[in-house]
Amino acid sequence: MIAVVNTRNVEKVVEQYAEDATFQVPSLETALRGKDAIRGFLTGSFAAFPDWTMDITKVIVSGNETIVVNSVRGTHTGPLTGKNGETIAPTNRKFVQEQLTRVVLNGDGKVQSLRAYGNPSELYHQLGLSK
Repeated sequence: MIAVVNTRNVEKVVEQYAEDATFQVPSLETALRGKDAIRGFLTGSFAAFPDWTMDITKVIVSGNETIVVNSVRGTHTGPLTGKNGETIAPTNRKFVQEQLTRVVLNGDGKVQSLRAYGNPSELYHQLGLSK
């Protein structure tokens, strides 16, 4: 799954999710639900950070649940949609965000739930968008 995410091929990534999957990362206040919402978020994220990459430190698997200790990094070279829906021009600054991600698979081996935990203000701070 991580190898596919690091290709930034949105359709290949979304193929791994159940139709009614939930997806939440630190920058989202509430979880997204369904492939279309996930596709939209990933499309925007990969446009804003075309070099977006996830690096894995540790993976713990227990049944249909996986915990991933990871970091996400990228360079803000494309338009980013802010928390208020406004478009933020590229800052050309790099970010690294440490995360702990919980992935739950359904009976068909598709991602039913992905929730990444981290500091949501870290991204905006590193991009120079907050004090």
